[in-house]
Amino acid sequence: MTQYYFVLTNPEAEVILKEEIKLRYPELRLSYSRPGFITFKGVKDIKFNPLFCRVSGISLGKFKKQEIKFEKAWFYSVNNKWELPPEFKSLSDKSIFKKGESVNLVMMTGADEFWVGSYTLQSHHFQTPGEVSSILQKEVPSRAYYKMAETYEAFDLPFDHQETILELGSAPGGASLFLLEQDLKVLGVDPGEMDPIVAKNYDFKHIRRAFETLTENDFKTGVDWIISDINLPPTIVLREIFRLLTFLEPRGIIVNLKLNDLKHLEIVATIRDQMKRQGFEKVELKYLPSHRKEIALIALHS
Repeated sequence: MTQYYFVLTNPEAEVILKEEIKLRYPELRLSYSRPGFITFKGVKDIKFNPLFCRVSGISLGKFKKQEIKFEKAWFYSVNNKWELPPEFKSLSDKSIFKKGESVNLVMMTGADEFWVGSYTLQSHHFQTPGEVSSILQKEVPSRAYYKMAETYEAFDLPFDHQETILELGSAPGGASLFLLEQDLKVLGVDPGEMDPIVAKNYDFKHIRRAFETLTENDFKTGVDWIISDINLPPTIVLREIFRLLTFLEPRGIIVNLKLNDLKHLEIVATIRDQMKRQGFEKVELKYLPSHRKEIALIALHS
């Protein structure tokens, strides 16, 4: 029997998503799409969980406004040009779903076009319709601030008071600023200038050179976490992190893997095994609301 599946993603990731579907779900075929919204059709009961999307699940089809009658549902407009009807927004605002519960998701894909989907709410999902970030917007040094904040929220990262974070490619300081706000110490490695709000912070130390030059002699004490949002191929970033792991023993690693080349999709498929061989028991990958052609890697010791 034929089953339809839906995906919500950021427009920048659509090409990567479609390649991922070809690689992981060759039995599926592209069905209907709008910018940020794509459906596929294929056989029933596939464990459908593509990485490069905000949220995915079973598609129940296209509905007219008057046909949509839920006692509890989340409503999401894929384009801010289309404003949700007041009654839909009101119902969405007061609908609460719990972990493990099936979410009714109504997606507005046109001025008078609605698609209904269903998915199971997981612990790493944002508790918002369409996986919209709940992080408040403010003036920050870079977009890395929001990516780090969203990672922290999605995975409830177990940072402890005054732990030391080694950030590879820290300039201009978006992620560093968020981490400093969490009462952490940050050792930023980057030949570039840091934003003054970061550089002047008592708990920030700047090693102003390329992270590839780091040696054991640069660390008088250990580090608790290694993070990176540097715009380099994942092969280069992971190679350097694995080199650092020969003399550092962090509790966790957080990396935004840049996937500007489709060939890197095959690397993503092997990352869990690579990290587990390094001794990390928990390894997760997640596409965040602020992501474009990238995905967050989280590796933790238990």
